[in-house]
Amino acid sequence: MHSLTGLAYDERGAGEVVCLVHAGVFSAWFTPLFEQPALDGFRVIRPVRPGYGRSPAPSQPASIATQARRCGELLRGLGVTRAHWLGHSSSCCIGLQLALDDPDLIASLILFEPAKPSGKQREVAASTYVGPSLAAAAQGDVSRAFDVFLRGVGGDGYREVLRTRLGDDALAEAERESAYFFADELPAVAAWTFGPAEAARVAAPALLLRGAHSRPWFRENVAILAEMLPNARTETLPELDHLAPLTHPAELASVIGDFVRHPAPTPS
Repeated sequence: MHSLTGLAYDERGAGEVVCLVHAGVFSAWFTPLFEQPALDGFRVIRPVRPGYGRSPAPSQPASIATQARRCGELLRGLGVTRAHWLGHSSSCCIGLQLALDDPDLIASLILFEPAKPSGKQREVAASTYVGPSLAAAAQGDVSRAFDVFLRGVGGDGYREVLRTRLGDDALAEAERESAYFFADELPAVAAWTFGPAEAARVAAPALLLRGAHSRPWFRENVAILAEMLPNARTETLPELDHLAPLTHPAELASVIGDFVRHPAPTPS
């Protein structure tokens, strides 16, 4: 693990840059994906965002725009002038924001089940896991907040997935990291806005991914975003759900590699 501009990161390979930017709750979402052979031939960079792992938490609450700026600073500091951004859940929002704020940096967006923009299904479902997890965290019960939230997005078997893919120590570390998510990032996602006016300014081609077995509101989010973006296509991945970066990294890596090698042309 390296460090630059106050952020920890992993890096391997050479070629076009593929930046794997982890979702919220914990930082190890893309650890299995990072080493996948389908990404050989690319320069793969995996940042650890502020507040996670060895990257210090911001001194003040960080907005989505701040998270985007920090990731952009890391890439620029590494000499990157163009990068293909892989986002997952909340980091899709960060990628969309960076595409607005530094459009020359973003070659394409590959967004797996964005947290926002969201529709009525997410609004209804939020009362079953977002609200209760925030309430538990506010009471100091981060362990319960972690459990409620991950059951909400990934199902009752999430703990076994984390243990199998990352190990017992990583599961404990993920729970520890989640304190930052509930205190800072989840409210920042709630405050972030992205609508048709913002989407019209996103020039980068986008691939919007959803798992066939994911919660229905993630599929709805993808459909909403696809309607907004001027240069986007969608793909539904069979057998996958929101935990796919851990459970099916090879399948995701294959889709990513194919898209980076053959992105959709940007409309003139």
